[in-house]
Amino acid sequence: MKVLIVGLGLIGGAYAKKLTELGYEVYGVNHRQKAIDFAVENNYIIEGSTDARKYIPLVDMIIIATYPSHIINFLNENKDMFRDDLLITDVTGVKSNYIVEATKLSKPATYLAHHPMAGREKKGIEYASEVSFNNANFIITPVNGFNYKEKYFDILKKLGSDLKFKNISILDSDSHDFMIGYTSQLAHAIAVSLVNSDTKENTKLFIGDSYRDLTRIAMINEVMWSELFFENKKYLLENINNFMSQLNKLKETLENNNPDGLKELFINSTKIRKEMEK
Repeated sequence: MKVLIVGLGLIGGAYAKKLTELGYEVYGVNHRQKAIDFAVENNYIIEGSTDARKYIPLVDMIIIATYPSHIINFLNENKDMFRDDLLITDVTGVKSNYIVEATKLSKPATYLAHHPMAGREKKGIEYASEVSFNNANFIITPVNGFNYKEKYFDILKKLGSDLKFKNISILDSDSHDFMIGYTSQLAHAIAVSLVNSDTKENTKLFIGDSYRDLTRIAMINEVMWSELFFENKKYLLENINNFMSQLNKLKETLENNNPDGLKELFINSTKIRKEMEK
């Protein structure tokens, strides 16, 4: 299969590298010539350019690996070149704010998005080789009410399988964004807030595995994650409020000297977390 990857950053670079190794014919587009040169020199792509129009007629699938705000611009600039046998997808972490417009702009091509739940704290194609998709989740995110040909779901399922994702699932874009607001964005918000609440010097001398595990994702790409948070503001705020309600329950057990209530919260969280391991 011939693939064009638009955006040779961390995830776009990881896709390019692994798909090339799997025998896909991969081309790359990026606004930074340095990233293109790196991808070519390291055999991530056959060739690359700053102009996507050079490759759109050649490929079967376009994978957009840019920030959400750039997706609509890309589709608008190139919509006159889209064919009815072309699949366009993206790897962005939130979907609902742009996905309906993207689906319309892509016609006669088919726009079917997905979300690879993998990455690193670092950014840039230079770190793409560190990204592992093993044991990660791959979510295909259709728009409710849109009639897709089954073959496009099959193409993305094969993509996820080829890249060695552990779980491949299908979830409509709105439901996806609520879940991601909880499982990903809320987790990042908690990690950032925990680190920023540090009031002591030399905290690093006293941390253990719990703190390390909880705060690893506080090392964050501020440009990308700011955009993702605001794109998913509705669902993220709902999840933050739910979390604060639970944190207040825990706080109240301490204020009210209620050890049984605290133990009950611990028992419940242990039960729920164990279920996630099955």
